Amino acid sequence: MPGPGMLTLMVLPAVIGLIIVARPNVALSLRRIRGTWLIAIAAALQFVHVEGWWPEQVPETTERRVYAIFVIIVALTFSWLNRSLWSRRTGRWALSLIPLGTISNAIPIAVLGAMPYSIPGARAAGYTEAELVTDAPGYIRLVDVSPFWTPLADLIPVPVLMKVLSVGDLFLISGLVLLIASCSLPWADAASEPVRTGDGSTQPSV
Repeated sequence: MPGPGMLTLMVLPAVIGLIIVARPNVALSLRRIRGTWLIAIAAALQFVHVEGWWPEQVPETTERRVYAIFVIIVALTFSWLNRSLWSRRTGRWALSLIPLGTISNAIPIAVLGAMPYSIPGARAAGYTEAELVTDAPGYIRLVDVSPFWTPLADLIPVPVLMKVLSVGDLFLISGLVLLIASCSLPWADAASEPVRTGDGSTQPSV
């Protein structure tokens, strides 16, 4: 209820990124991204969890904890496979924000077995009191856990989408958009790169 699923977080940034960098060669440029199969696996595991295809003997909190740990591994591996983009400013930001956002979202789920969310934030997002009587599966009220989790919880209401996002969500979405931009705009950081002259020396570009 309050926050977006993993599949949403993967699709939304892609759409935003393609709009931002809309160019004839976008599709070809995106082939530079490595490890997209990891995203597919993460989405498939999320689908299995949502559809309840795990063995009945496995508690839902255990499922969520396993998935949280798995997505941390996915994010770190994905960033490592795309480390060649680190040479670009946008690439460095992307490869820093993606694991940071993923980890900040996954840690509370791995520890608590659910994502804490703000009741006031959910109200501001458009949920009624009747809808908030029962928590959505996978979420726990922030008031029911330690205040320690507040910085990582779903706090930011998005009324148009009826979602409550966390800071980690913003990091992750921004990182994925920058990743797409880094692949699709090879000239984006050209202004900051030195220009090599005819005699082999370099000088700052202008």
